[in-house]
Amino acid sequence: MSGWADIRRGLAGKRRQLTALLRQPERAQQQLLTEILRRNRRSEFGRRYGFASIDGVSAYASRIPIQTFEDLREDIGRMMNGTGNVLCADEVLLFEETGGSTGGQKYIPITAHSIECLREAILPWLDDLLNARPGIMQGRAYWAISPAVRPRSHTKGGVPIGIDNDAVWFGAELAEAIGSTLAVPPEVAKHDSFKAWQRQTLVSLLACRDLSFVSVWSPTFFLQLLEAVRKDATSLADEIEAVQPEAASVLAGFHARNRFDWQALWPALDTISCWSSASSRRYAETLKESFPRSHLQGKGLLATEGAITLPLEDACAPVLAINSAYFEFLNDEGNLVALADLQDEASYTVIMTTAGGLYRYRLGDRVRLAGWYEASPCFEYLGREGVASDLCGEKLTEEFVRTAIAAIPGDALLVPVADQPGYLLLLDSAAVSADEQERFAALADESLMRNPQYRHARQLEQLPMLQPRRVSSLLDTYQSICLECGQRLGDIKPVTLAGRHWSETYLRIAGT
Repeated sequence: MSGWADIRRGLAGKRRQLTALLRQPERAQQQLLTEILRRNRRSEFGRRYGFASIDGVSAYASRIPIQTFEDLREDIGRMMNGTGNVLCADEVLLFEETGGSTGGQKYIPITAHSIECLREAILPWLDDLLNARPGIMQGRAYWAISPAVRPRSHTKGGVPIGIDNDAVWFGAELAEAIGSTLAVPPEVAKHDSFKAWQRQTLVSLLACRDLSFVSVWSPTFFLQLLEAVRKDATSLADEIEAVQPEAASVLAGFHARNRFDWQALWPALDTISCWSSASSRRYAETLKESFPRSHLQGKGLLATEGAITLPLEDACAPVLAINSAYFEFLNDEGNLVALADLQDEASYTVIMTTAGGLYRYRLGDRVRLAGWYEASPCFEYLGREGVASDLCGEKLTEEFVRTAIAAIPGDALLVPVADQPGYLLLLDSAAVSADEQERFAALADESLMRNPQYRHARQLEQLPMLQPRRVSSLLDTYQSICLECGQRLGDIKPVTLAGRHWSETYLRIAGT
């Protein structure tokens, strides 16, 4: 396709430029930090902390405290009301809304410079991927970047919330070429109705026999689209009959045999890009089983705040996005560790400084050093820090719970209930029968006993044994809960441990 040829020309050399930076990571990071401080030295925050006199990374770390969103909420609120030059000197083009797993809604300022820094991760990644997987360029692509079914709105100060056109992330030079390769028209994402958005998305995808690339955030997002196809195969086949009779025939055949060969529906699908680590791992594996002839590439860690890592095909794990933000790392003892002193297999909490006005920002994501690429670190995403339940001193973490209930078939979710106190184990009724639920609850309870505090609380009868509850379509229920709690369709991460502040919502929507 001519669009792909234009994209290749626009990306030429991006991968090579990144590689040169990865060979001198400390120098690249120092230069980026210097530029961020220079541009923002006259902002309120910059004057407050004396950006103009900071002469290196040590002075920066000693001058500015580590920040959380709550530390910045008041300043960001003023920016949303229209006050300029608060956290950053650049004009705020828009705010991106995010609803993290541990709290309410957050609004992240986005500037032209922060978009440029994000491109420093996106463009080398795409250059690398197209070089390694040229089959992508033989068809069309489905990108799910910004959240679907999000009403367009503005802050009190008139600044847009959310972006109208995802092509902005790739830059004006590539926007038209990217648009020419899309399997689903951009206007579909503007539907306010979930059902209307989903139906039009499915019709567009099913009519696209040459679909060659799928890029989504969570694998559950694409799996749920597949499930919607399975549930409504007959009417979807009827709707696409006129425009794509071959696909309609394949779909009708699947429905008649009650066996869905997804690869046959999209025979040209070369690559799927999605999260594949932490709580997304099992769903990514399911997606790979559904498309055995397609390459599945795990995404790096891209947060609303900015890019942290990006995947390269010949790297052992996603590599640090060295020119997208300035990074610091806290080890498990709470000590800052320099880039050159990171230890293999050790886990860290990410601290980032962005071009959009976040300085020494505690992102809340934990990573494990999986190896090195050139002279730069590669990280595996472990999950969110602070996602833990502590009803009786047991301090269960998402990472531990995920391992403890891994043997349960289908989806499973541990829900803390403070007023009992105790835990419910939600099980997908399609995967676990009524006769099996007690057995799986007992196995999970036994696995959780590897946590000595949990075992102690159980022995003292402070906590009762896990109580199983079967829930119909648990993954759909989870998505409904996330949407109600302020998260956005398309970037919802599956979890295995619910936050305490969500328990009431889980119990009500799940009907337990």
